[in-house]
Amino acid sequence: MEQLHPSTEHRPEQGDWPTPETAYALAPSIIREIGWTAQTAADKPFGATLGREFWLRKAAVLDRIALADERAGTPGDASELATEAARRLMDLDDTTVICDPRHYVRQQYDRWKHHR
Repeated sequence: MEQLHPSTEHRPEQGDWPTPETAYALAPSIIREIGWTAQTAADKPFGATLGREFWLRKAAVLDRIALADERAGTPGDASELATEAARRLMDLDDTTVICDPRHYVRQQYDRWKHHR
């Protein structure tokens, strides 16, 4: 499957980023995504690496949890965890995109959902 991520330096404008509502419009429920990531990690053979889809979906579900906490006015560790997972995805993609890591996850998730 074609990987959809930038491989050269890019400084996108704010309009290049989908809103969370757009990015996650077709996403499975948060509970389902937590289950998928947990099962995928558990099924991984010892020593094997988890692929891009795992890190993308993990970062996206953490972003969605953080967004819900932020909307409820109860930000906690979710925001920090979402940013860390997003940075992990950016490192995996070996991208030099200069942006908020969580915006990157939304962009990549939005692209992925249309090409899977």
